[in-house]
Parts: sequence; C-alpha cells; structure tokens
Amino acid sequence: MRLVAALLALCLPSSALACGGFFCNAADLIAVDQRKERILFEVNGDGTVTAHVEINYVGDAAAFSWVVPVPDDPTLDVVPPSTLRLLDLVSSPQLLPPFIDWGDEWDDDDAAGDDDDGGDDDDAADDDDDVIVIDLPQVGPFDPQLIESADADALANWLNDNGYLITPEMAPFIAGYVNGGMKFLGLKLAPDAAVTDISPIKMTYASDEPMVPIVLTAVAAEPEMQVQVFIAADERYESTNFETLDVVDADLRADPRNGDNNYYPLMSWRIDQAGSHAFVTEWADTTQVASQEAAWADLFTSDAEDARDYLAELALRRTFLTRLTARLNAEEMTLDPVFGPVGNSTTVDRVHNLRDQPDVWWDYDTNPPLACNDLYCGRGGSCASTAGADGCACSDGFAARLIDKPTLSTAEAGNDVACVPLSFDVMGVMPVGAPDPCDGFSCGEFGECLALNGNPVCLCDTGYAAVPLSGGTLVCDSIVEEFGPEQLLWPDFPVTPDGDDDDATTEPPVDDDDAADDDDAADDDDATDDDDATDDDGLSNTPRCSAGGGGSLFGLLVLAVRRRR
Repeated sequence: MRLVAALLALCLPSSALACGGFFCNAADLIAVDQRKERILFEVNGDGTVTAHVEINYVGDAAAFSWVVPVPDDPTLDVVPPSTLRLLDLVSSPQLLPPFIDWGDEWDDDDAAGDDDDGGDDDDAADDDDDVIVIDLPQVGPFDPQLIESADADALANWLNDNGYLITPEMAPFIAGYVNGGMKFLGLKLAPDAAVTDISPIKMTYASDEPMVPIVLTAVAAEPEMQVQVFIAADERYESTNFETLDVVDADLRADPRNGDNNYYPLMSWRIDQAGSHAFVTEWADTTQVASQEAAWADLFTSDAEDARDYLAELALRRTFLTRLTARLNAEEMTLDPVFGPVGNSTTVDRVHNLRDQPDVWWDYDTNPPLACNDLYCGRGGSCASTAGADGCACSDGFAARLIDKPTLSTAEAGNDVACVPLSFDVMGVMPVGAPDPCDGFSCGEFGECLALNGNPVCLCDTGYAAVPLSGGTLVCDSIVEEFGPEQLLWPDFPVTPDGDDDDATTEPPVDDDDAADDDDAADDDDATDDDDATDDDGLSNTPRCSAGGGGSLFGLLVLAVRRRR
C-alpha cells in the first residue's frame, strides 16, 4: 500500500510551526489516518524557535512526500529517530494504584513492594503556472523543496497533479493557509534513502512563540487524536489561547489487579467539559532531570544512545521542559494552539500516588471491575455494557468508529470505539473508482456500515451499541445498560466484603504452607515473582517495564499488596 503524507499548516510569521494534516495518495485513493502528533519545540532566546516534528510513515519510499508551510526559508536538520519517543518515555505519567487486599492470608511484611551534500539552492527552479518550486540541499534522508504560490486554487491543482487527493471538502482548509502568505517546505526521500531512514525533521524559524497548526490536521485526524507538545525553554510554558488543565489525583482510578485505569478517558472528558480547546500539563521539570532519566531508560532501538546524547545536549542549552497533551476530534480542530511562558518554573510531577484510596479486594466475584470504567465515547454518545463487552451507543447524527485505545502501557494499544458526527466528512465527494471502505467490513446483523472520511463507521439500530472486536472491526450488540461519563469516576468501587475474611467464597491465590510459614512468606522471591510484583527497590524501575500478557503488570502501574486490617 502506498501512502503519501502531506502535512499542511498555517501560522503567522511570528510563530513557530510544526505539523498539520495528512492527505491520501491520489493514485490509490486510500485514506491516511493521523493517530498522534508529537512535537518538541526549543525556544532559542534569540528570536527563533526550533520545531522537531516526528514523521510516522509506512509505505513505499518512492511515494513518500511531506509538506508544511514556513514563514521564510528555514534552517533544516534531522535528529535521531528515537529522540521524541525517548522524551515521551521519560516524561510519561505513572500511576501508583491502591493496594490489593488479600485478607489475612498475607502479613504486612510480605508487601511487594549536516551534511552539506545536495543540490544548489538556486537550482531546478520549476514554475508551474502560479506555483514556484525551488530545490534545497539534501538533509539527512530528505530531498527538500521550497514551494510558493499566492493562489489557493493553483496550489490545490498542483497538489492533485503531483499525487495528492484534494477533495472539494478539503479546499477550504487549504485556502486559509495559502491566504496567510506562507511558503511551503516539501520533503521527499532521496533516491538512495529507505523508509527506515526517516527521522524527525528539525526546522528553525524566526519566531516569537511556538504554535501547532492543528486546523488542517482535521482532514485526516482519528477521533480523540492525541497532540503531545514538549517545550524546552528557560521556564515553564502553557498555551495562551487554549485552557490549561491539571491532572487531579482525586479523580484518578486504577485497579491494581489488572491494570485498568481511567487516565486517558478521563482526560478526554475533562477536555470536552472545557470546550474541547484545552491542554493538560502532564509534566514540568528541569531538562537536567529529563536527561538523567533518559541516561538509563532504554527503548531497545539501535539509535537509543544517539537519542540520549541529543537530550543531554538539549539540557546544556535549555533549563526547563514542559509536557502538554490535548485530545481532539477532527471537528474540534478549529483553532491553532499557541504557547507562551507562564512566568515561573513550578514543577509538575508525573507520578500520581493513589495509595491513599481504599484497598481493592482481590476476589473478582466479590469485587468485579465496573462496566464502562475506561471508555469515553465522546459528546456524541454514551458508554454501554453488552453481553460481550463495553461499547458506544451513539446519538442521532453520530456513528461509531474504531480507534486505537489510549494506554499508559508501553505495550501495543488495542482497539476502542468513539462516536463521530456524520456531518463532518472531508471525503464525501470521491473520484470515480475510489474503494468503498465498507467492502469486507460488517457491523453485524443490527447495524449498517457507512463510509465517513474514507473509513468505515457503524450506524447501530436503536437499543444496540458498537463494540470493538479483535481483528479491527466493530459489531452492534444489544445494550444491557447505558452510563454517563460520570462512570469514569468509578462510583461504588472498590467493594469490601462484609464479615471476616473467612467468609470469602474463594480462597486467595496463595499456597497454604507458604501463607502459614512466616519465613517463607517473607522471602522476596516467593512473595513477588509469581505475580510479577515489584521488588523492594522496583518502584523506581517499574515505569520502564513493558506490559506483558497474562498476569504481568500493565505498563506504568505498580502492583502492591498488603494485609486487610
């Protein structure tokens, strides 16, 4: 499958810019979904801002193409591919969940604790009507071009003529950016470069403040798309035109038995409550702290050491780092977020200690997980339990779409579902011969598949909810009970059994001999290994552990047990 990625974005000449929206390839007519934006801004203090933009691309090297507006000729470079992933890892939120209550079977002491190669700047100027294309020197694996046009229609025609699919619904997005007087930086892979050579592009502009041109991202954004912004400066930053939210530990919930938590669904709900235009400050601290964390963190990639070195160099240039996250639907991308200093360097901890919340009784029969405890369907629907699993019951005018499940784990995300408006469709008018997204996709007996933004969505019958299935599909299943978003606060959880521990109907999963023998139970290996709990000093190491299958820990949740009193 060939995917051509074109990122177009608008900003004022005084703002630093990053990425924008993806377009599908005009030859294949296959939609491109942008699931996440990850950007590092460096405020240089000399009237310039440097944007590091992560480019995720899967497809044919010859088909790769990427376009972003620039206020003037930028200074270009690349950084190690794993740089932003490493920065994400060392600043990711961590939840310390409540303790597991095993009853009297366990004693308190058993708790587990530049190159200059390339063409001439002035060479290969290509005038195509009102579009001017100038070749720039090669940077890393990229062959860059500077593209200029004052005519939105001419640019749209040029994009269509050069392999991009620009539908009539996309034209208004492009027109506003062209009318802003921007030039365009286009990147293609050099003839001898492979897709595996793609690295984050580094662009330095004359700018007063960082800005993410999010509006055009709407042409290909997945519902609840995560926008992750890192700002390296000499003080803390926040958005100046989006609301700033903090993580409230009292609202966070986590089940230490299985890793369930409400972190990202709760974030989406709180952002919607703030009118959709809001960023959450997830972490803020010195760049030295980030560099020290990165020094021993490992992504198990071949360029991990280079990424660590780059962050160490960043720590020598800038003193403070802020991590801000938003979650947005395409129809909510109507304003480009701008960022500025807050006038202080107050730190924000990424560790959220929930250990003062009630212990969670180990027995699932006595204390089952709540339905709809980690699914937010958006403002266009509500979470519903079914006989199979939780799903989304979408309101009139909305349909269910499969999305990636947000997770705190380093493991691969599973599937989730969200309700999207039928009125927002940038691929409503497709050329003859375009593939039908519903071919081979079924919503089951009680639902209808529709094509929306080049993707299949499910319109379920009344009384049915769309449930995500393994294998990347949805099915409309009969609703057992519907819940409002307040269910994300886990009401009436956990449940503590009445009476003595002996009244429990199921024995805890502890060997009788070991439980009776204090010496055996106190042994660190016996007390922790079977359940993958952390060792005595494992609390600081756990955030680097990957989630495993079966009974292993989930990502950044720390398992702990103690005796119920």
